[in-house]
Amino acid sequence: MIGYTINVHNGKTFVAVYIQENMIGHKLGEFAPTRTFRSHAGASKVAKK
Repeated sequence: MIGYTINVHNGKTFVAVYIQENMIGHKLGEFAPTRTFRSHAGASKVAKK
């Protein structure tokens, strides 16, 4: 199965996961992120004075 691309459902859409040798022994869901990171809030412009 190494070298194949498999679609894994993350709860909303299917994510293409390319199987590599270092992924053996893991579950496919570990490579399909379920949450989007929107970054932490930066310092506001008012506070920079």
